[in-house]
Amino acid sequence: MKILAQKNIKFLLLVVFIPQIFLLISSQVFANNKNEKKDLKWEFIEKKNHENLEWTPYLGDIQYEDISKNNKFSKSKFDIKATGKSVTVNDNLYPEISNYVPNGFVEDWRKIFTASFRGISRTRGCSLSNFHSRCRDGVLDLDFNLINKENFSLNPKINIQSLSNRGSAIGEGVSLGFKAAIQLSDFNSIAIGGENLIHFDDSIDLGRNFYIIKSYFIPLNKKKNPSALFVNAGLGSDFYGYRGNGFLGKTTCFGTPNLTGEGNNECSWGPIGSLTYAFNDRFAFVNEWFGYGYGSGVSVKPIKDMPIIFSFYLTDYIQGFPKYIQKSCQNNHCEPRYYGSMSITF
Repeated sequence: MKILAQKNIKFLLLVVFIPQIFLLISSQVFANNKNEKKDLKWEFIEKKNHENLEWTPYLGDIQYEDISKNNKFSKSKFDIKATGKSVTVNDNLYPEISNYVPNGFVEDWRKIFTASFRGISRTRGCSLSNFHSRCRDGVLDLDFNLINKENFSLNPKINIQSLSNRGSAIGEGVSLGFKAAIQLSDFNSIAIGGENLIHFDDSIDLGRNFYIIKSYFIPLNKKKNPSALFVNAGLGSDFYGYRGNGFLGKTTCFGTPNLTGEGNNECSWGPIGSLTYAFNDRFAFVNEWFGYGYGSGVSVKPIKDMPIIFSFYLTDYIQGFPKYIQKSCQNNHCEPRYYGSMSITF
């Protein structure tokens, strides 16, 4: 078992850092290409009318401007920042790139806070139908810019679990977490954080979820609002390390109650990640693996100049996968459920 865990850890490290290696190689290619400008030879041109002298770069029969225009390795400048679960690309807001899975991008300095409501059609253990009043649930997330630099951000996060009278009064289940992110390059960032770490009452059952996540931006064209791939890959505890997904080991999770500590404060860790294809700044297709389960769906920005994002997902839609979630469902049989979110940034 120990050998298997070590192999899994090595595999996850490769998943997280191999894209970084390719980015570094690409950056070096771009840098070498850029440095060629410094080695240009210059040609003296004497005009017939003896006007002011003119100096131009000389590369045989090819002018430098032509090379610049046709250079397939030319690199565009990108500025990727987070606004909660969404991102901005060159100051333009894009849809969500994941929902349950956090992203590692540095938060956009222009925002004050992001409010996000997430609702689910039915909790996994409920035997009634989707959207039944005794089964549906929702939470509210608020995150604030506390420290925000170009390459670093620190955001506290407040979560309110109870938005109905189902099991607890409205407004109960308040907890505090955080996210600290560092930008490594124009294309990737890394963050550590935790959700629901400090409980303000005893009605919370969401898990104490630490995480470390690395996020990548891969542009697919050179349009003003390019289509792009967004990749999140990392590790998380408790909710993220739920049952069969928590095979990487255990660490303290800051207290009880929790989901995987079995009565103590040591929570399990497992892999988490997401892959999103953003067609443009208005529409994205999202897939995510968050340990407790998985989800696929779409995220949209319906109004071009308003910072409002809507997302719609389906989960538990593959029968018998993963096997460890069946114990949470009625009669060991899970049926598809829906979840989604609405977020707004100020």
